[in-house]
Amino acid sequence: MRLWPSRPALVFLLTAFGFSPVPVFAADMDFAPAASVTQGLSPVAHKTLANGLQVLVAPSGNADLVTVDAWVGAGTRRETPDNNGAAHFIEHLLFKGTPTRQPGEIDAAIEDLGGSMNAATSYDWAHFYVTVGSSDTEPALGVLSDVLMHAELRQQDMDQERPVILNEMARQLADPSQRIARVLSAITFPTHPYGRPLLGPPTQVTSMTRKTVQDFYHEYYVPGNVTLVLTGKITPDEGFAMAEKAFGKWAERPLPEDKVLPEPPQTDIRTRSMVAPVSKGYLTIGFRAPSVRDHSQAYAMDVLLTILGQGGHNRLTDDLLTKQKLVTGISANYLTQKDEGMMTITAVFEPGNRDKVLKAILGEITALRETPVSEKELAAAKHSLLSSYLFDVQTTSGRANALGFYNMIDSYQYDTAYITKFENLTPAQVQDAAVKYLDPNKYSLVTLLPATDPITATSLSNDGPALAPRLPAVNSNAVSRGADTDPTNASRL
Repeated sequence: MRLWPSRPALVFLLTAFGFSPVPVFAADMDFAPAASVTQGLSPVAHKTLANGLQVLVAPSGNADLVTVDAWVGAGTRRETPDNNGAAHFIEHLLFKGTPTRQPGEIDAAIEDLGGSMNAATSYDWAHFYVTVGSSDTEPALGVLSDVLMHAELRQQDMDQERPVILNEMARQLADPSQRIARVLSAITFPTHPYGRPLLGPPTQVTSMTRKTVQDFYHEYYVPGNVTLVLTGKITPDEGFAMAEKAFGKWAERPLPEDKVLPEPPQTDIRTRSMVAPVSKGYLTIGFRAPSVRDHSQAYAMDVLLTILGQGGHNRLTDDLLTKQKLVTGISANYLTQKDEGMMTITAVFEPGNRDKVLKAILGEITALRETPVSEKELAAAKHSLLSSYLFDVQTTSGRANALGFYNMIDSYQYDTAYITKFENLTPAQVQDAAVKYLDPNKYSLVTLLPATDPITATSLSNDGPALAPRLPAVNSNAVSRGADTDPTNASRL
């Protein structure tokens, strides 16, 4: 799905802890066409500098602010088993110093502008962003370009950040849903980088050398692998000129060939069980889901997901939570990615209800496969998606986030065309997506139950090599100096 983790996660948490969320939409309402609601969004100007760096400028909003957001195609997907964890390690090191700025001076320079530099790393990208007053856009760009082009990645900083990253791992592993998600990714993507730990294995982070980090930085932090997004009170001419001044002298270097192979199709049901000192049962079921490159299926999956388990009024919530009272929280999620990803459903329940919960979830999926959704339900889902989109892009940082994200995995035009594309989907197309991807005979399932539960399970402390962390799509514990809560992010301290 699009980058909307906060509100679905909030609804999940509210229901899990006994509160009843207000429905996002009502089934008996009539909705205006989406295109008529989004006409106020400004067009996006695009330019590629001579060295290959892409620049996107989107004037937006009335506030005297500009978000400067640099995206690098240097996430975990670009790693190998031997350097897994380097992408996230670099995120921690970039702000420590350059030849012209000592440790602490980078943050101080941004804070003097009234901003705070933030960063996040995911599978397909890393990005670095700050919002400042429009008059401070150029100096902010100067700091950001210095960091991206000239990071020193010093040994003493690696030694200082290593325990910080290990601490970050420990906090994530203490969260049951994140622990489940680690295993789920590993068994769903045994050969693809999406199945590897986003932060890297603890043993590898402990032993990672400066050369390993430097090699990854020099290979992938090149202008042809970077998109700079500028949104807010700025014109395209101003943005392009500032980008040229800040990044135009960055020497062009070739980008390594993308050798990532697709994960073979899943043809079976894969299950893992764990126990832990928890009071509730948790399960996450994952179905392989379309890549962003399959545009029509990705649009359909977003709508399908909304009908199934997003917002306060959806099939899973109505059936399992409200009607049958089998769960205390349930949510469905799908993050659009460069390669095929996962659509997941996560539930929290009383331990004795596990089998009933799984049966009910598969029942709702079967219903979507067998019967097209009604026009009224489809219209409500589209309206919910539109509301989420408008909520996200109403700020300069939200607009920059959407444009940069999609330009990393496909094209910024995926975002600008998004509303009209999903508005044209039919019930038959949504049903086709359910039939193609939500196969009750082809999924991965990970369950975590209280240690006293009689069902046989492996100990939570017995990780083994299968535990490859992929942050869950419900309330990630992303550690950040900013407010980034994307469930697939690992954000800087």
